[in-house]
Amino acid sequence: MLKFILLLIALWLAVRFVSRLVRLTFTVSRGDRSGGPSSFNSSSRRTQVEEAEYEVIDSQIKQKE
Repeated sequence: MLKFILLLIALWLAVRFVSRLVRLTFTVSRGDRSGGPSSFNSSSRRTQVEEAEYEVIDSQIKQKE
């Protein structure tokens, strides 16, 4: 009975691992397909947002002076 429970847990972990691996593979392949010059990943998008925030703050400081 203990072997059966351990087998079920091992199968559940294996299925979970494979499903995450497949999901990651499809996410990466989808990102590769849209790799044109206008596309960018989330880290560069985050950098652009931070740069825009700094520009807004800088312009507000200049307006106050």
